Amino acid sequence: MDPETSLDEIKNVGIKDDRIVEISSKSLKGTLEIDATGLVVSPGFIDLHVHGMTNKAHIYQARDGVTTALELEGGISFLREWIDFKTGNSIVNFGATVPHGQIRAKAMEAYNHYFTRSFEIINEEGFDSPNLDKIRINLGRSGYQQLTDSEITLMKEMIKEELQSGALGIGAPVGYYTGAGYDEIFSVYELAANFNVPIFSHTRNIGMSGIHEAISNATTSGAPLHIVHANSLSLGDIQVTLDMVASAQDRGLDVTTEIYPYTAASTTLESQIFDGDWKDILKIDYSDIQWEATGERLTEKTFYEYRKEGGIVIIHMMKPEWLLKGIKDERTIIGSDGMPYAPGAHPRTAGTFSRVLGRYVREQKVIDLMTALKKMTILPAQRLEEIAPAMHQKGRLQVGADADITIFDPKTIIDRADFKGLQFSEGVEYVLINGELVVSDGKNVENVFPGRAVMGKYRR
Repeated sequence: MDPETSLDEIKNVGIKDDRIVEISSKSLKGTLEIDATGLVVSPGFIDLHVHGMTNKAHIYQARDGVTTALELEGGISFLREWIDFKTGNSIVNFGATVPHGQIRAKAMEAYNHYFTRSFEIINEEGFDSPNLDKIRINLGRSGYQQLTDSEITLMKEMIKEELQSGALGIGAPVGYYTGAGYDEIFSVYELAANFNVPIFSHTRNIGMSGIHEAISNATTSGAPLHIVHANSLSLGDIQVTLDMVASAQDRGLDVTTEIYPYTAASTTLESQIFDGDWKDILKIDYSDIQWEATGERLTEKTFYEYRKEGGIVIIHMMKPEWLLKGIKDERTIIGSDGMPYAPGAHPRTAGTFSRVLGRYVREQKVIDLMTALKKMTILPAQRLEEIAPAMHQKGRLQVGADADITIFDPKTIIDRADFKGLQFSEGVEYVLINGELVVSDGKNVENVFPGRAVMGKYRR
């Protein structure tokens, strides 16, 4: 099945090295042959929104059919070094944006020493070091501060430098640093427009005011815009967001959005999302928040204890009917918002794509199989083609395309991870990345790292 051309036929697929070289009704012979009778052979799934970027997370993503995992909402600091760190040591393809939230902190003199220390930790312990989490929490204070004009100028120069490191656009989760002035955020959109790179935005507020700001900035600046997880940003107003995105596209604007298929969100408890009247905004109470490390539901007492400590929570705050609107919409992309690996992490970390194919395609028939695959393959590939030329060869099952291929059983594919802990999805039988098997006969292949960096066109 090839969603770009609507090909849906019984064919043989020939792979040589890292490319698809033949698709034919004729018999093909190879040194390795996979019998995919009764299975769907699809382009590998492209996840635009992943925070879990270690191999501990990648093994779950691969079992969910993911071949390319990208950190585009928050971005990655020290991107050039991170790409070097992962090259030759990643199960899946990888890439990231400029982390605007951290770049703006770096532009403030008071926070410079945190970046010096971060670089030392990376050199000594690697990007997987838990000591980086402590620095991230300290940097959170910068999100309450507004930049001066000179700091905005410095910040923009830093963004340009990071684009030259291979960034896939600008990650602007301004909802986590609402101290940023409207002038600062609009200047980032103007910069994105000048370089024709996409902004990936977790908007300023949960609710329509943040959506309005993002679309207004994109419309008036001309910047490409991708609104992340429309379901958790819009809540009950998701149809309004979907209608606005559709209207923007119909008028020729480069605006897209995504959804993940769960009724709970996940983020850090110390974040600005839990400032002020969060209970009224989210229409939830303490008991709707789950502490990831133990699985316990919070009370008023434990909320403040854990918030002082800092850590990840799961937030039960959405209704199934809101998700259905997002999944049904033909323009939405499926993105997991997968969290860093932890045994009790949000199930979207392991089951997003299998959940869509099992529950919403096969069981509930909300959308058909080709539509679902389109949301997982060609739409995310096209979102990045302007900034990342390599994406022209991904998200497609065609001669000349990269041999990133997911082979699954449409009769059995299903997610197994839940809010009690991570589990592998079922029904994904084979996954090839750049022509190399990382999942075979429904099991992870050990000690193979064929993933390659996906880099932006400004890389130098």
